[in-house]
Amino acid sequence: MDKLLWVLLPIVLAAVAVGVAAWRGRLPPRPVLNVAFSLLLLAYLLVTAGLGIFWVANQHLPVFDWHYVFGYALLVLVVVHLGFNLRAVVFHLRRRPAVLAAAPARGRRPWLGAFGVLGLLAAAGGGYVIGLRHGRTELRIDTAAGPGGVALPLAVVERFHEFSAHTRSGVLRRAPGADWGDPPPPFKPARPVPWPPVALPAARRAQAPGAGFDVRALADVLWHTAGVSARSGGIHFRTSPSSGALFATELYVLVLDVPGMPAGLWHYDVPGQALQPLAAPAAGAGLPGLGALPPGSRALLVATALFRRSGHKYRDRTYRYVLGDLGHALENLRAVAQAAGVRATLLQAFDEAQIAAALGIDEADEGVLAAVLLQDPAASALPALDSAAWQPAVGAVGGAAVGAEHAATPLGITDAIHRATSLRTRTAPACGHAALAWQAAPRQAGWQALPVASRRAGDPLALIARRRSVRRYAAAPLPLADLAALLAAMAQPGPLLSAAVRIDVLAARVAGLAALAWRYHPAAQALEPRTRPADDLSRRARAAGLDQDVIGDAAAVLVLSIDRAAWAADPAGAARGYRHAFIEAGLAGERVYLEAGARGLGVCAVGAFYDDEVAALVGGDPGREWVVHLAAVGVPA
Repeated sequence: MDKLLWVLLPIVLAAVAVGVAAWRGRLPPRPVLNVAFSLLLLAYLLVTAGLGIFWVANQHLPVFDWHYVFGYALLVLVVVHLGFNLRAVVFHLRRRPAVLAAAPARGRRPWLGAFGVLGLLAAAGGGYVIGLRHGRTELRIDTAAGPGGVALPLAVVERFHEFSAHTRSGVLRRAPGADWGDPPPPFKPARPVPWPPVALPAARRAQAPGAGFDVRALADVLWHTAGVSARSGGIHFRTSPSSGALFATELYVLVLDVPGMPAGLWHYDVPGQALQPLAAPAAGAGLPGLGALPPGSRALLVATALFRRSGHKYRDRTYRYVLGDLGHALENLRAVAQAAGVRATLLQAFDEAQIAAALGIDEADEGVLAAVLLQDPAASALPALDSAAWQPAVGAVGGAAVGAEHAATPLGITDAIHRATSLRTRTAPACGHAALAWQAAPRQAGWQALPVASRRAGDPLALIARRRSVRRYAAAPLPLADLAALLAAMAQPGPLLSAAVRIDVLAARVAGLAALAWRYHPAAQALEPRTRPADDLSRRARAAGLDQDVIGDAAAVLVLSIDRAAWAADPAGAARGYRHAFIEAGLAGERVYLEAGARGLGVCAVGAFYDDEVAALVGGDPGREWVVHLAAVGVPA
């Protein structure tokens, strides 16, 4: 509200000045008022354009709401300006030029300008109210979808994905279903605790072979997962990409056996490069909601998302973005942990409610999304996931949590989808993991064999430290060997959470490839043609990507989809499989960044696109696969 008042203050002062002048009988002539409001209009126009062009072009989107507020203020001034000039506009439109030149001057008709101002204000206000109110009947779920509501989580997923999909008609038909309020701060404030935080050593930007996993290695893992790597324009950019540079991910650490670090439960303080204590150091033997941790476990990392950080911009598509962003961060975590000599295993099942209680967080605002166990390489592998030990969490909140009005869920469908993809323990299970593999397909006639992938596995710490999204590309074609290496990197070391991800390539400018959509088959190291050649592939890709230049200018666009049958068959349940598939897409997307960085190529992950148009571009069937992630690739300009 304070922000709104400051933006509108010049208009209010101008209106008060005009009102006082009219009350004193000294109202300036119409030309004077016209000039005064034109100057005010010009000032707001410059500020609006400056905010829009500067912040959007530089991806400084966390403050893009200033652009919206100034936009509405600009609309008010345009209405006033047109009101003052309505008579002249109407006269110009109804008279021929010759008649207009010979037309005598007319007397003043103040009522006409006032009538025009009121009419235009009413139209603008009505349009605003309609735009604010339309589409608030989203996510109607049949709570009797199955016996005891068994099918309810999957029904929530189906409706959420449909509602959060971008379409051209949806821009007019739907509006956000929740009031997200002002964005929270980019970093969580430290909690008052009776004992001090532990300052971590400065993270290394290059690998230190043979150092062992100690507090220094833990600091490396945390910084390369979520640390601040650059500051620009008031934004703290992190080591992993995030939609709109909003960085919803928070990290918590259960320290078990890390030399130089006390055991206990901690929150990672990003700007301070420190660990804030959440539980007494002597209480670090386990974490509720996971069961017993196996021998050889060094630490457990829990990743959450502060939904409002992304939600104030992305609204009902927020859950997609936070999952994809998390996948990028977790791939960095996995790569750095491996370099530090420990094995990182992404756990498939855990009780979000119990973990949230242990962390002291409110699930309505901050959801537990992932857990990663760090183990010695020689430690025994985790047991197979026991599906019978878990049940969907959505039944615990009842139909009101996913009803049409969302009375009990302030974040609307974001809260509903998070609960639907969450689990509750039936027993006291041990954490488990499932063995996964990519879909295998023998090479067919007509497929394009890819050259043997020669990956340039550079130092992961250095690659992550200098990783940046590149949005400007040269017209040079992408070498086929580079594309083959990027695709091979995406498929290695195999699926970690879900085998549902499918990879397509929009090959706009790839040497040796026709300009069409290709399906990548990792097992065959080959590309299957999916569409016919198209000279306008870049133009169509740009249009499907919300007219973003980064998509239209890229030499190739990697399109990640999730197979509905595959994620629905997830051993942790269909709804949980949807979450796993999105995170898996983010994992694969970050591997593109790291491999491209080693090759001097540019990459930019993109989560905003018209779902139906991208699916049509790659020849996909929305009944079988859903597009979830894009990655633009090319030679940097």
